[in-house]
Amino acid sequence: MLIRGLEIENLKSIKNIKMECSDLNLLIGINSSGKSSVLQGLLLVSQNMEQECGLNGSFVSLGTFSESRCIYEEKKEIKISVRSGRRWICVMFRSKEDGGLVVEKETDSEESDSVFLREFRPGEKKVQYLSCHRVGPQNVYAKNMTMEEGIGTDGRYAIAYLNQHHMDVIEPEFCKGNIDYTLLGQVNWWLSYIADAEISTEEILGADLIKASYTMYDAVQIRPVNIGAGISYLISVLIICLSSPKEAVIVMENPEIHLHPAAQAKLCEFLYFVSQNQRQLFVESHSDHIFNGFRAGIASGEMEQDAINIQFISLNEEHLSQAMKVKIGRMGRIENQQKDLFDQFDIDLNKMIGLPGRKNGVNT
Repeated sequence: MLIRGLEIENLKSIKNIKMECSDLNLLIGINSSGKSSVLQGLLLVSQNMEQECGLNGSFVSLGTFSESRCIYEEKKEIKISVRSGRRWICVMFRSKEDGGLVVEKETDSEESDSVFLREFRPGEKKVQYLSCHRVGPQNVYAKNMTMEEGIGTDGRYAIAYLNQHHMDVIEPEFCKGNIDYTLLGQVNWWLSYIADAEISTEEILGADLIKASYTMYDAVQIRPVNIGAGISYLISVLIICLSSPKEAVIVMENPEIHLHPAAQAKLCEFLYFVSQNQRQLFVESHSDHIFNGFRAGIASGEMEQDAINIQFISLNEEHLSQAMKVKIGRMGRIENQQKDLFDQFDIDLNKMIGLPGRKNGVNT
């Protein structure tokens, strides 16, 4: 179930956005430009497949229709369409006169329970979401006592999931190192590669709690609170990706939280690796190191340009969100540079060396 097209109408700052999608989709742009709204549109489709929860469900809660619709539009309908090849799903949220909400679904299939519809249901685990509001380092982590298995949208059950599923075998093509094909083995391969650390977990009997500890260089049994916070935030990223089923769609916000630039560059390699093994990623990021990591991968030939879709989300003069696909040319050059498209380094560098500033992405 790889998504190849997404269209959103009348959601928050979005009047209309149409986006072609690739294996790895990176959304960049300034704060409040509409990046999260694009991801929320996709998640609204998924959380309304199993039951019609409207604008408030297991992935996102947006409040009332009046709070969620585009304030610059008079329409009383929010519409989100997702396409995969010739298959498509359209979910519409219509406001009723009494303040209620009607949810309607349309699909290309005449079957009421088509494969495409089933794959979008949260219970199928084909759509997974990791929010930017993630649980950081703790001395102990809670077990997941809910009916739904997973790591939680904030990653709070990531350590418990790893402890329970550490011996799960991953398909060989989705493994690195050719030594340990278990979930724990692959998490530690990437954790060591990105951050020079390894993790182990242990259940605290009778307490419904899990203890995690790290090994780093010659130090062993390091508590999560005594190691760099970036490692704890990275763990949930590794676990949700490496435990995902084939053809999963993984939606993720700010995977680079608290990571050093060098680690962020290696994280780009991980995300690309995941996207090239029958998983699809939708990633929001504010990091120029993530952006440049993919530019460098394309420039070096280590990453296929067609497999990476970088979308710059910005506000137009009417304060409406618009999407522009960033074109990466020879040697990683940005061929359609725009104001606020990670141009701050150039602006600061010009200040340091005494050159004029930049306006609209162009030297002045």
